[in-house]
Amino acid sequence: MQVTTRPLLLFRRRRATDDAFIARLSVRAFGEYNKNPEWTTLEMAHRGTTWLAWRADRPVGFVIYERAGSKHADLTAIAVEEQARGSGVGAALLAHVELELAAAGTLELRLFTATANLSALELFLKRGFRTLRRVPRFYRGVFDACELGKRLRSAGRRTRSVG
Repeated sequence: MQVTTRPLLLFRRRRATDDAFIARLSVRAFGEYNKNPEWTTLEMAHRGTTWLAWRADRPVGFVIYERAGSKHADLTAIAVEEQARGSGVGAALLAHVELELAAAGTLELRLFTATANLSALELFLKRGFRTLRRVPRFYRGVFDACELGKRLRSAGRRTRSVG
């Protein structure tokens, strides 16, 4: 019997040398919804907390979030290389951020995504996000968006099995 495994996925915080990768991927991921995705995404990456997912010796995705007060945070960007999509990278990036935020006492994570971005919506809904509201013409004055939110489990709370 032959077993195939994916190479290990590692996470690390953004370094200045990662900016070229973030800019390149942001054009492919957000270009449809943003007139200047490189500048916008790098601005968010410098202002917020940015994690990169690495597989083998190359980055395959990133996630950016900002704390918005003591109890909630905003996920401002998440992108995965085309060839790595569907392999769990996006879900792993989200899980990493959720654990980090929950350990810091954050109670809720919020985000906006285009209603036309079905793969992103599917990822977020599978990860437990709920639609909070719809916003017409949010991106470029053309594309509608959904604001999504998720309650985070605090690091101290544990789930008990009964039975």
